[in-house]
Amino acid sequence: MTVTTETPQASFRIDMLWNDSRYRSTFLQIIALILVLLAGLWLVDNAVQNLAILGKEFSFSFMPQPSSYDINQRLIEYTSRSSHSTAAVVGLLNTLLVAVVGCFLATLFGVLAGVLRLSNNWIVSRLMTVYIEGIRNIPVLIQILLLSAVINETLPQPSAFRGENATASMVLGDSIAVTNRGIYFPMPIFEDGSLYVVLAFIASICVAVWFGRWATRRQQDTGEHLPEFWIQLGIIFGLPLLVFLAMGLPISLEYPELKGFNFRGGIYARESYVALTLALAIYTGAFIAENVRAGIMAVSKGQTEAAFALGLRPGRTMSLIILPQALRVIIPPLISQYLNLTKNSSLALVIGYMDATGTLGGITLNQTGKEMETLLLLMAFYLSISLSISFVMNLYNEQVKLVERTSVTGGGFSVLQLFDGMSGPWELLKKGDARMKRNFGVAGPLNLVALLYGATFVLMLNYVFIGQMEGRESYYLWSTPDQLASLLLLIMSGASLATCIFKHYRFIDLAVVELVAFVLAILVGLPFSGIALGLSGTLVVFGGLAARLAVIGYTVFGARPNVTYFYRVREGEAS
Repeated sequence: MTVTTETPQASFRIDMLWNDSRYRSTFLQIIALILVLLAGLWLVDNAVQNLAILGKEFSFSFMPQPSSYDINQRLIEYTSRSSHSTAAVVGLLNTLLVAVVGCFLATLFGVLAGVLRLSNNWIVSRLMTVYIEGIRNIPVLIQILLLSAVINETLPQPSAFRGENATASMVLGDSIAVTNRGIYFPMPIFEDGSLYVVLAFIASICVAVWFGRWATRRQQDTGEHLPEFWIQLGIIFGLPLLVFLAMGLPISLEYPELKGFNFRGGIYARESYVALTLALAIYTGAFIAENVRAGIMAVSKGQTEAAFALGLRPGRTMSLIILPQALRVIIPPLISQYLNLTKNSSLALVIGYMDATGTLGGITLNQTGKEMETLLLLMAFYLSISLSISFVMNLYNEQVKLVERTSVTGGGFSVLQLFDGMSGPWELLKKGDARMKRNFGVAGPLNLVALLYGATFVLMLNYVFIGQMEGRESYYLWSTPDQLASLLLLIMSGASLATCIFKHYRFIDLAVVELVAFVLAILVGLPFSGIALGLSGTLVVFGGLAARLAVIGYTVFGARPNVTYFYRVREGEAS
C-alpha cells in the first residue's frame, strides 16, 4: 500500500493576500504603490484646478512663442526672435557645459590634491590640507562671488591691450586674450581637405587604443614594459600631423583681435562662465580629494611595500597597484560629487551666467507667468541629467570594483532566458572569470553596435530638442503619442549605448526595449524622414528594424560576442 506524504495544496482565497506570508508583502507593496500614485494624481489635479480658478491654463503652448530676450553666452544659433523652447535649449546646453568641464577639472584637482596630501613632503601635504579644509568649509556661493569679483577687478580690461602704451598683452604667442570680460581663444577654421585630417585623428585614437591593449598583453606575457604613454602620444598627434601637412594645411586658426571696445573673433568664454566653472571645480575637487585619500588609505600598506620590493617606482606603484584597487572606494562617493556639482551650477544666476535656471526658470517664467510648467520642465531636466550621470557612473563602477573569481547566475529576469531553449542554457560570469575566456574583449562588432545606438541617440536628441529651431513645429505642440514615443526612443537608445560601451549584461534587455520603442514610434507615425539627415523615411524604418534585429540576434545566438557583451558561457563550461 502506498502512503502519500505530500500536503494537499489549498486553493487560493482572497483573504490569503493579507493572511498568507507568501503573498502579504507583495500585496502590501502594491497597495502602497497604488496609494502613492493616487496621491500624486490628486496633487496634480488639484494644482491644475487651482490654476484654472486663477485663469491660468496648464499648457506648454507658450514654448514656441518668441522669447524676446538675449542670452549672453550660447553654443548654438539664437536671437531674441527665437522661441522660448530655443532659449531653454541654450540654457540647458550652458548648464551641461559647466557640468562637463567642471567635473573634469574637479576630478583633476581632486586626484592631485588627494595624492599630494599623502606625500612624504611635509610642506606639500600641509598645503593640500589647508586647501581641502579651507575650501570645504566655505559655502560655494561665497566662493563663486569671490572668484567672480577677483576676475572682474584684477584682470585687465580690453582697452588695456590697445596701442603702443598698452599695459596688457595676449599670451601664448598673442593667441589668447585674458580679460575681465572673459577669455578669448583661437577658433579652428575647417577648409577643403580638413575632413581627412579629422578622420586621421579618429583613426590614430583607435590605433593608440589598440597599441595600449597589445602592450598590456605583451607585458603580461613577457614582463617587458614599453613606454606606452609616449608612443600613444606620438601616434595620436603624428598621423594627423602628417595628413595635415600632406593636404596643404587645410585647417587654420581665427585669432581674437581687438576691434573697438572689445575683442572679436575666436572662441569666447564669458567671465561669469569661467568664474562659475572654476569655483565649482575647486570646491568639488576638495571633496573628491578626501575620497581619493580615503580610497588610497583603504589599500593595505603591504601592497606598496611589495611593489617597492619588486623595484617599481612610486609613480608606477600608484598608477598600477594602488589606484586600481582604490577605485572601488573612490567611485561611489565620486558619483555624488558629480551630481552635487551639476546641481550647484544652478547658482549661476547670481553672477549673470544664463544657464537653465536663468533662462527657463528665470526670464521665461517671469515673462509668461507659467511658473508651474517652467519649474516642472526645469525639474525634469535636472532629474534626467542626475539619473544619467548616476547610471553611467554606476556602470563604470561595476567595471572597476573587485569581484570574486566564482561565476554567478543572477541579476533577475533577463530576455536571454526566453531564448535558452533555442540557444542553449547560458551562465553569467563575473568580469574576473570572463577575462579568462578566449574571446573576451572582441571589440569589432561592439564598435558597430555602439555606433548604431550612438547615432540613434544623437539624431533623436537633435530632432526632439534642437532641430525644431529650423522652422519645424515645436516638440511641445506634438501629439501626446508622438511626444511619448520619441522621448522613450531617445531614453532607451542612450541607455543601450551606455550598457554597450561598458559591456554590461543588461544590454540585451535594453536593446529589446529600444526595439519596442522604435516599433511604437513607427506605429504612431513619427516622421522618420526628418530624423536621419535627408534619408527617406522608408529606408530609415526598414534599415533600422533590420539593424536592430541583427544586433539582438547576433547577441543572443552568436558564439563570439557572448563573453564580450554579457560575460556568458554555456552551462558546464564555466571554470
